[in-house]
Amino acid sequence: MSRDTVFLLGAARDTVFLLALILGSLVVPADNARPRIALATTIIKVPEANTSNFDAIQTSGPAVDLGVEHLRRTYAGTFNFSHTYLMDPSRPTAALLVDDVYNFAAKFLYANEDADSRAFLSPCAQEQTQILRLTKDRNKNILTEISSSPGAVDPTESYPQRFSLSPYPSPQSFTLIYALLLQNNWTNILGLVDTAFIEREYFSRGSRAVFKAQFNGKNPGLRYIRYHDLEYSSSHGYSAVEKTLRTVAETSRIVFLFGSGKSSLMVMRTAEKIGMTNGEYVFFMLTWSRYGFSIDSQNDSWWRVTDATADQPILLRGYVSRATIVISFRRPYQDTPRSPLRQLGRKFVETARQNYNHSYKDDQVPIFVYGAFEMYAVYGMLLNETYAQTGRILDGLELGSLLRNRTFHLPTGDVSFSASGERNIDIIGEVLNPVTGNYTTCLLFDAKAQKLAHLSDIATLWPSGLWPPPNEPLCGYLGNYCTASAQMSWSSLAGVSAAAVVAVTAFLLLLYRKSQQHVDTETWWLLGEPILMASALRSACMYSWHNCSNI
Repeated sequence: MSRDTVFLLGAARDTVFLLALILGSLVVPADNARPRIALATTIIKVPEANTSNFDAIQTSGPAVDLGVEHLRRTYAGTFNFSHTYLMDPSRPTAALLVDDVYNFAAKFLYANEDADSRAFLSPCAQEQTQILRLTKDRNKNILTEISSSPGAVDPTESYPQRFSLSPYPSPQSFTLIYALLLQNNWTNILGLVDTAFIEREYFSRGSRAVFKAQFNGKNPGLRYIRYHDLEYSSSHGYSAVEKTLRTVAETSRIVFLFGSGKSSLMVMRTAEKIGMTNGEYVFFMLTWSRYGFSIDSQNDSWWRVTDATADQPILLRGYVSRATIVISFRRPYQDTPRSPLRQLGRKFVETARQNYNHSYKDDQVPIFVYGAFEMYAVYGMLLNETYAQTGRILDGLELGSLLRNRTFHLPTGDVSFSASGERNIDIIGEVLNPVTGNYTTCLLFDAKAQKLAHLSDIATLWPSGLWPPPNEPLCGYLGNYCTASAQMSWSSLAGVSAAAVVAVTAFLLLLYRKSQQHVDTETWWLLGEPILMASALRSACMYSWHNCSNI
């Protein structure tokens, strides 16, 4: 090959490279030419030996990392994304940094003041509340709050700029419960709160917060339903549980269990023991999914009807127990061996090992981690779509309103949102079938239609067939029924005892008088008999002295 030929080939190659570089610069603008979107995630870092915490970066971090990567890859020609984790790595033993995150968020907003848009995309519920309070009166135009967390975020406030992709939306379960309460005229409800577990149980904690915020008598639209807390600690053993349950009769027959799987197990065992599962009460167990793992690894086949491998800190297990209704969410994903969901799960597993030296148990990725990834996918779609239509980046309030009542088509499946910005998930209620010993689905709440349907007749499955239990407490609204009954029972017992003493006394007196009549004619040793009788009478009078005044 001649020198001229080599020169021409080299020049052609350089020309092609230069043209590609120019065209590439036209397709992908420089960072300073693209709108900059600053993203932040509240997260915590826990010791590697304790990665079961759902807010830990080792657990949710893989979904966040892949989500940010997805945004950068998909919208590289339009936006310049940056990302910051809001956490304190120097304090790995802290369970939740609720106070610190307020300062983290303020620092993030200040450092990224020149960004074209700022958004908090996070799986942590309690921390979100602090951020939302920080931005409530200012920065609403630049904040978009997206959540994959199952917990309730400040149910007393309304935040239109926030929406949730949690596969376990507690507001949806509240809608089913409210419809059921109205249907059965239950206006007086009680929550048994296990203080030993409530703080670490996300769903129980969030549901209890919703109950306290909504059923407080201040909202006339809730028909004056009243909710009361009754606290106990399962760490004090079964005696504490029994003592608490014995006061339920004075408060309500409609009981919600807020705590852990262990709490529910202890309560229902005790309720069975003291006769409270005969249908006079209804106990509600609020779970994420009955077909999953549990927190306490209790090996009790009589109560457990789900998988025996159990070590995750979620109330996921259902118990074979009479007089209970188990409320849980339907799985939002259709998982098949070749589905994109399965491929995404493998990416989570690989990223966890590479970035965090973390392995999910048996490579089973918790379902909420998929929701954490989805929030980036939905956010990117909504951001890109509105920017193409309007030529500007919409603020958080605008994006939040456009997302509501809408369906998005994602690799994980279709995701639709309610009017309040929560993910639409169907909810089921199950009751124990006394014949088969398994739970039967009797209630279905259609999230899209917002309707409650009965799939089976609860009365045929309920203990004694008396459904529904009445609204009035067993002891009455004033607690006087049980007091009167107790007095009546005690008076009846005292009357029977007194009658028995009187009868015995009369019989002994008769024998005494008869012996006195024959004392002169009978043999002398009968003189000891009246003495023995008198001694017996004195003994009898010791237990019922008011019946012996004439003796």
